[in-house]
Amino acid sequence: MATIEKGVRKRILDAALKVLKKEGVTALTQTRVAAVAGLRQSHLTYYFPRKTDLLAATLEASHAQAQRPKRGSPASDVDPLEALRALLFDRNKMRFFLSVVAQASDQPEIRATLAAHAGGVAAQLAPLFGRTGDDPDIIAFVDMLRGRALRLLLETDDKRAETVDLQALAERFGLSRAPPARL
Repeated sequence: MATIEKGVRKRILDAALKVLKKEGVTALTQTRVAAVAGLRQSHLTYYFPRKTDLLAATLEASHAQAQRPKRGSPASDVDPLEALRALLFDRNKMRFFLSVVAQASDQPEIRATLAAHAGGVAAQLAPLFGRTGDDPDIIAFVDMLRGRALRLLLETDDKRAETVDLQALAERFGLSRAPPARL
């Protein structure tokens, strides 16, 4: 893909993430995203012909954004469990994730994106516990956290997510942090 096309695609996805964060998933329409990106809707539909294409790409961009360390903090300081908390227990991100899941049943490309997303989360978390991303305990742990995130989404107390002890939950699955690798 040419540099200009990558730049326009990034601009669209940045606008979609901005809309998602500020206005929620219901505002995530091609018309709204095009307006925020400063593009004609026809230009946006060149890159994302269907809303499902935009949803799938926005999910991927949201996941990639959640994985990046915040400015000023070294990547090694990012605790994978806390990154997972930020990804799963943010109400807007979880609402968006659920809206994508709801549309996935009849959209094979979205199902593939969701499967890759789940595999990516497991693969990133696994080394923390000295496991591989396809380890059944890691997969069950990630699935359980998604369920917990859904339950917390339905509760009225926004502070409950901060009290979830991810390490204790991991230990229920026989997962304990692997000792740091020696150089």
